[in-house]
Amino acid sequence: MLDRYGRVINYLRISVTDRCNLRCCYCMPEGVQDVGMKNILTFEEIWEIVRTGVNLGITHIRITGGEPLVRKGCVDLIRGIREIPGVETITMTTNGVLLGNYGKQLKEAGVDGVNISLDTLDPEEFYKITGKRELQEVLAGIRAAKTAGLPVKLNAVNRKELDPIPLVRYAQEENLPLRFIEMMPVGYGKKYVGRSNEELRETLEAVCGKAECMTNREELSRMGSGPAVYYQFSDLKVPVGFISAIHGKFCDTCNRVRLTAEGYLKLCLCYDEGADLRRVLREGEKENLRTIMEQTIFRKPAAHCFEHPAEMTETHEMIKIGG
Repeated sequence: MLDRYGRVINYLRISVTDRCNLRCCYCMPEGVQDVGMKNILTFEEIWEIVRTGVNLGITHIRITGGEPLVRKGCVDLIRGIREIPGVETITMTTNGVLLGNYGKQLKEAGVDGVNISLDTLDPEEFYKITGKRELQEVLAGIRAAKTAGLPVKLNAVNRKELDPIPLVRYAQEENLPLRFIEMMPVGYGKKYVGRSNEELRETLEAVCGKAECMTNREELSRMGSGPAVYYQFSDLKVPVGFISAIHGKFCDTCNRVRLTAEGYLKLCLCYDEGADLRRVLREGEKENLRTIMEQTIFRKPAAHCFEHPAEMTETHEMIKIGG
C-alpha cells in the first residue's frame, strides 16, 4: 500500500520477543526486565497480522527480537508465515549464538537469509560489549548458517570504539557481505553515538583501497530490500554496506513498519505513533484489524528526527521496540 507521502510500504519487521541471551551495552544491559509472555503476541496473532498485512501489500517479513531464537517454537512460527500466500521473503536478524542449533531448521522452514550481528572479533571486547563469552558460538553459528545454504550478511554497529579492519578481513575470508550501521540515539544507544559512516568509509579506504558505489541493479537486488548503500573497495572481493540513518537520511524511500513483541504497530523509530494491534485482537475488534492497520500505515511520518533528538517522542529502549 501507499502511505500519505506516496511511499510503497511492503516490509514488516516483526519482533517475536523482547528477551535476549546477550546483554549488549547499547541495547539491553543487565537489569532490563522483560514484559512477560502473557503480554507477547501469540503465534496465531502474529499470523493473523501477517495475513492482514499481505492483503495490504506487505510482501517482505523480517523476524527480529530481542533475540528471536530464544523464543520457543520460533521455527514453527516462521514455517506458518511461509505458508501465508503472498509472502515473498522471510529473513531474520540474529546475534548468531544459537544458529549452530537452528541453521538447518531455519532453511527448511523457509528463511531466505540471515543478518548476523558481529561487532568485534576480539574475545575480551566481545565480552565487554555483550556481557557474555559467546564469541565462538557466534562464529560457529555463522558457519552453520553457511553450511545450511542460508545467505548470510554481517552487521556491525558503528560505535565510537569500533575497529573495522578485523571485521573487514573476516568478511573477506568468509566471503560475506558486511554492513556498518550508524548508532541511533534510541534508548541506551544515545551513549554510543559516534562518527558517521562517511568517516568510517574514509578510514577503510586507507586500508582497503578506493571505494566505488555499487549501482548494478542485479548485484544490489541480491543484497535485499534494505536501506544499505553498498561499496566495492578495490582491494576487497566482498561488498561493504553502510546504513547511515543519521548522516545519510533515507526516509524518502523508507518502505517499512515494525511490529513490537507486544503487538504495537510502529511507524518510525523516532516517534511513539502507531496502533495497539494486541488490543484490537484481544478485545473483540478483530473485524477492524485491516482498517486499523491501513489507516495507521497511511499516517507514517515523513522522516525521522535523529539529528534533533529533543524532537523524538519515543521513550522505550530498543529492546522493547524490536531490532
